[in-house]
Amino acid sequence: MTSIDRTAQVRLKSQSRLTWATIAVGLISIAAVVVLGITGNGEAAAAAGLVGAAFAGGMNITIDIRR
Repeated sequence: MTSIDRTAQVRLKSQSRLTWATIAVGLISIAAVVVLGITGNGEAAAAAGLVGAAFAGGMNITIDIRR
C-alpha cells in the first residue's frame, strides 16, 4: 500500500535560511525590547515585542496558484 505522507524527505536550502531568519528576527527583537525597556522607552519596547511575536509565531502565508 502506498503511503499518503507527502512530507519532503530532504530539507531545502531555502527552508533552512527561512528558519535561521525567523530565529534571528526573534533574537533581535528580544534584544531590542530589553535595551528599549532599560532606557525607558516602553512604547518602543512594546512595538518591538509585537514585531518579534508576529515573526516568531504568528505569521502564516498561504499562496494559491491558479492556472
